[in-house]
Amino acid sequence: MDTTAPNLVVAGGTDIAHELRGTGRFPAVFNVFSASELRALSRSGRVRLPAAFVFTPRFAEDVPGADVAALANGLADIGFRVVVHDSFVERGDRFGANVRITGSRQPMPELLSLLGAAGRTPLPLPPAASDGYPGPLSGPRKGGRVIAVAAAKGGVGRTSLIVNLAVHAARSLRSAGRTGRTVLLDTSVQKADIGRYLNVRSPTILDLLHEPGPLTPHTVRDHLAHVPDADLYALLGPPGFTDADAALAGSVPYLRILGLLRQMFDFVFVDTPVAEPHHTTLTDLILREADAILVPVEPSRPTLETIHAWLETITMPPYSRGGGVAAEKLSLILNRARPDVGCGPEEIMRIMDGWRFVGRVPHDREWTRAVNASRLIAFNGDPELDAVFSGILRAATEDPVFATAMGSPSGGRRRRRRILGLPIT
Repeated sequence: MDTTAPNLVVAGGTDIAHELRGTGRFPAVFNVFSASELRALSRSGRVRLPAAFVFTPRFAEDVPGADVAALANGLADIGFRVVVHDSFVERGDRFGANVRITGSRQPMPELLSLLGAAGRTPLPLPPAASDGYPGPLSGPRKGGRVIAVAAAKGGVGRTSLIVNLAVHAARSLRSAGRTGRTVLLDTSVQKADIGRYLNVRSPTILDLLHEPGPLTPHTVRDHLAHVPDADLYALLGPPGFTDADAALAGSVPYLRILGLLRQMFDFVFVDTPVAEPHHTTLTDLILREADAILVPVEPSRPTLETIHAWLETITMPPYSRGGGVAAEKLSLILNRARPDVGCGPEEIMRIMDGWRFVGRVPHDREWTRAVNASRLIAFNGDPELDAVFSGILRAATEDPVFATAMGSPSGGRRRRRRILGLPIT
């Protein structure tokens, strides 16, 4: 074994950490999201010498005096290999001659060379070597898929939809022999509701974040609620308005938590607060990390017009002050659909032209009663709703376990017409 290969610390980038770990060139790869986590890691004694550091645009400078320039220059001055993304240079940071600058499209062989790992024989690394975690809750698996619900307007049914989808997904996976594979994450700091639907109150994210030391899969696992009837795990939000602390439970710890949950589960469902275009939970977490974003809309012209404008904003490129999210990640769900509200299917198609619809949840008294009572209608076993949930999940995950019984005429416009209840033409 080549003992001179460096331990690697990736500051801020889950994806690049995963890719670099996958090369097998490093004895250990650590992923931290902020200056405070980097400080805790350095004090832990777990990073052995030699070591190399990569700073990515997602790194959070949450400690005074510990910005990327100060950290990178200091590490390079004492002999570590340091690679910094060129976005920090573009913002005006100045780096010493020993700090290497790279871009997003740096070929992997060149990046390995900058880090001192080019040409080395891949090492036989154990799973999750960077944090000592032996594996997920039930057997080895690849990184999980993150499915978030988001909308720029309140009252459209985000929470009830995502909780019922998570329950349906967990039960479907259990029926297929894939137990313990689904988790639900509540990122709504000021109005955390998923605990009410699941009838559990603790532990919460505040319990987790008040634990001493860095976040690890072990500490996250110990703070998940479990709903045995659904085979669903959940990380609950703060228990009440007086307990909510937006500074404590912001996007930085959620980034780390989400990365750990990906290691532990096949599917991570995420409930979100109202997603104003510049809300950090939206911009720094959901738009960057979600593999699929479900957007519930109602048959209401003001709601549809608001959502349409929001969708255009978050899909604009970043240089136009947009969110830069790929439109393919977005899936619309017509919620509380009913024919007697003066906004019919043709009007919906006109306003939302070009956006993909993947399901329609009809206006139903039982659903309304369940929402008002904070109950889960997914436990009812209604064949029509089960088919709707499966169709949405099949579109969002492409996992064959969610057999869709909705039919699938080809073509985006034909699919929208079918979902919205219009004749197929």
